[in-house]
Amino acid sequence: MKPTTTTDRINVLDLIRGFALIGLPFVNVLALWNNVNLSGTQEDIWIQRFLYIFVEGRFYAIFSFLFGLGFWIFLSRAQRKSNHPYGLFIRRMLILLGAGMLHQLINPGEVLLFYAIFGLIVLFFYKAPKQINLTLGIIGIIAGSFFGAKTLLPLPLILLGLAFGQYRVFQTLMENKKKWGAAAIFSFVATSVITVFLWQNAPDAGLLSYMEGFDYDITETQAEANRAFYDFIDLSMVFAPIYSIFYISLLVLLEPAVGKWLSPLHSFGRMALSNYIGQSIILVSLLVFIPVDTIVSYKVAAIVCLIVVGVQIIFSSLWLRHFNYGPLEWLWRCATYGNWVPIRRK
Repeated sequence: MKPTTTTDRINVLDLIRGFALIGLPFVNVLALWNNVNLSGTQEDIWIQRFLYIFVEGRFYAIFSFLFGLGFWIFLSRAQRKSNHPYGLFIRRMLILLGAGMLHQLINPGEVLLFYAIFGLIVLFFYKAPKQINLTLGIIGIIAGSFFGAKTLLPLPLILLGLAFGQYRVFQTLMENKKKWGAAAIFSFVATSVITVFLWQNAPDAGLLSYMEGFDYDITETQAEANRAFYDFIDLSMVFAPIYSIFYISLLVLLEPAVGKWLSPLHSFGRMALSNYIGQSIILVSLLVFIPVDTIVSYKVAAIVCLIVVGVQIIFSSLWLRHFNYGPLEWLWRCATYGNWVPIRRK
């Protein structure tokens, strides 16, 4: 079987994937750097609050949804071109499983390992009626968001992505432009109201994490504020899918008009695997230059993540001028199809 060429890609999906990648390091840095904490400024409290309202749970949800959609695209094309489409997909997931296990060594909170496992589970739903997959996906997302089951939430999101593939939603974007517009308006109004509600209900003191080895104590007042902030995080996660809907629908509507101007973001999304793992490698490497006894403020961590994302976007654009795939995407394709896929652009 010949692998999918770049001309077969659905551009808006690369744009959405690139957008989702932007938000991931701002959340992952909190786990990769164990010394990120409030610095005592109001600015830091606002940045922390912003992350938990607009980023946490929103961007990885988009990433999970796109994984499910990519699952359907790969298998549907493989069925037309190969006598062993399921074997190819299983091999693809096993390779991703291995990559996830290696990535776990530097980023214990990474998602590739779970995606590989959930991908093998969702394989049993590939032939299920699209109505069932859509229903199960929506119910699972609502239940997972309500109960805060973040680890298991990618499973229904992947299932929802599979259902969207079965309905060919992204192959018929122009025919459903009014529906996307309605989704964007509804989700914009909803997120606006929710944002005001969450911002007003966020604890004023923010979340000050206890860090062993540092010369400060968590007062009873701050401990109470921390408990309130954890409740705030759980509440914020309930509304995460609505933010994801708004982000996706807005990008779908913008892409035909300004897609050309957003081409660097397309390139960023096309190299999603390389950039996702690259973010972990870069952030862990930078940690070496930070003194052990230093507290990194949310402001500094956010600025570093902005720089990392900016550099990756520029690098991705330059790389794809000369190559068809990102380096890890190319290796994944070669291993999946069992042959050397041409990487240099002609």
